Amino acid sequence: MNAFECLGIRVALTVSTEEIREAFRVRAAAAHPDGGGEEAEFAALREAREVLESPAKRLREWLRVQGSAVDERGTIGAELMDFFQKVAETGARAEAAIKAGEAAQSALAKGMAEVRFISERESVKNLLAEIDAGIAERVQIFPAIETGDSAAATVMRDLVFLEKWRGAMRALYGRLM
Repeated sequence: MNAFECLGIRVALTVSTEEIREAFRVRAAAAHPDGGGEEAEFAALREAREVLESPAKRLREWLRVQGSAVDERGTIGAELMDFFQKVAETGARAEAAIKAGEAAQSALAKGMAEVRFISERESVKNLLAEIDAGIAERVQIFPAIETGDSAAATVMRDLVFLEKWRGAMRALYGRLM
């Protein structure tokens, strides 16, 4: 499946989220089973939207459509290795706060746990902002990749890790609520 073709949009890394969502909305209206469409076609549209809304998956799909083979394996840069340390530390502190909150029995212990939750929630929120900035920074490289820059493999690996960390931190943030 070509996700770009499925949604009827141009094959480009620089396609906007709004363009993807609008293309999905238009095509989904006709493909939805409640509107007389087929479930398989609607599922393909949802999958295409998911692929293109993720910068890492969009880059992978764009490369595939272009016929470029990129090795997704490899290491990430030193900058992201340092960032991974921050993700791991923030995650560990948040998990410890959650565990302590679950073990709290008295009103005092629960109150202290809530204060810790607030602090860790703020740390996770700040880290999410940093992750989003890292993703946005790499997406800014997409125009150069479209014109032949060879950084595609590195950018894709970085985006895969950043998106994975964003998902983990969002889940953790929800558990701290």
